[in-house]
Amino acid sequence: MAKQRRPAARAAATKTAARTKRPKVATAEKRTTAGSRKRPSRSPAVAKVGVAYAKAVALYEKGLKALQRHRYDAASTAFRQLLEQYPDERELHERARLYIAVCERATGPQAKPPKGADERILAATLALNRHDVDGALALLRTAAAADSSNDHVQYMLALAYAQRPDADTAGRHLSKAIALNPRNRLNAKHEPDFDPIRGSQPFLDAIETR
Repeated sequence: MAKQRRPAARAAATKTAARTKRPKVATAEKRTTAGSRKRPSRSPAVAKVGVAYAKAVALYEKGLKALQRHRYDAASTAFRQLLEQYPDERELHERARLYIAVCERATGPQAKPPKGADERILAATLALNRHDVDGALALLRTAAAADSSNDHVQYMLALAYAQRPDADTAGRHLSKAIALNPRNRLNAKHEPDFDPIRGSQPFLDAIETR
């Protein structure tokens, strides 16, 4: 009788041991680990920077559209908000300050004839807003003759020729503006006044990152 009980005891022990095993838990843990490797969490700081940049660009474009429609107060407000709310987006600040000055010049008292590169750039910007491409070019050529290494002058020449549209000449001036100041590449990408030549090869060659 004792010999007959031993197999039953072994069977019971085997069933008990089987119930204590937890292979599914280990598998689930492996799946969780594998899943976490496939989906790395995005840094909150990186996400925050991306959102801030997108909002800054949206304000910049809002200001440009208002400026093109001669809504100088609205344009100035948008550019000032960009400077105040997004101090880290320095790539956009220089151009925003230029356009704020344009708005102030347009809404202020009648200005004297421009002297120096900065005044000619402002006057040329106003001329382009009036669709006076010839007047803008005359001012910018004078400025370029005095200082051909001024990246603002080269950038504005590119804008003026883009309005003709003369893609080859605009592309040459834009390439020079970017070579003098790489930040002009970003400005050109978001500049609506380049729309007449945006799909042309000279423009694409100029803004290509090397």
